[in-house]
Amino acid sequence: MDRCTCWLALALLACSGPGAAPGRAPETQEVRPLASSDAGSASLVAFFDESTEFETLDVYDATREIVHFDAARNAMVSMDGSVAVSGWATAGNELTWSRSGIGFRVRFGTEAGERRAFFTEAAAGTICDLRLYGPEQLGISGTSEFPPNP
Repeated sequence: MDRCTCWLALALLACSGPGAAPGRAPETQEVRPLASSDAGSASLVAFFDESTEFETLDVYDATREIVHFDAARNAMVSMDGSVAVSGWATAGNELTWSRSGIGFRVRFGTEAGERRAFFTEAAAGTICDLRLYGPEQLGISGTSEFPPNP
């Protein structure tokens, strides 16, 4: 299966193409952080699995860290709300980031007997590793892990 390992840092997108060597570090470039997001009231997005009628605000990454999406600020927000990255839009379970050409999607699975939502690459279906470094500073890495059995 073709796999694209991607690293996003603010407006930068660097991808190794299909068939890239595993473990190869993607190229990155220094970028200047944007101004911090306004800490206004949260209107968190709920994601819904139609097949099981499971609904959640929590979206897990590959290391099982949780992020939320704030519709009022169009932002991805850390679990504790201390870090936000703007430019995110949601449409159902589809996620788009204005600073990326890659589509993302929330997919569902069951892990340790618990239903969960996972942040995945839309095309590959694999769970991504998210790194919220600070306000407006985000890294996204592709993995080869799929959401656990639905």
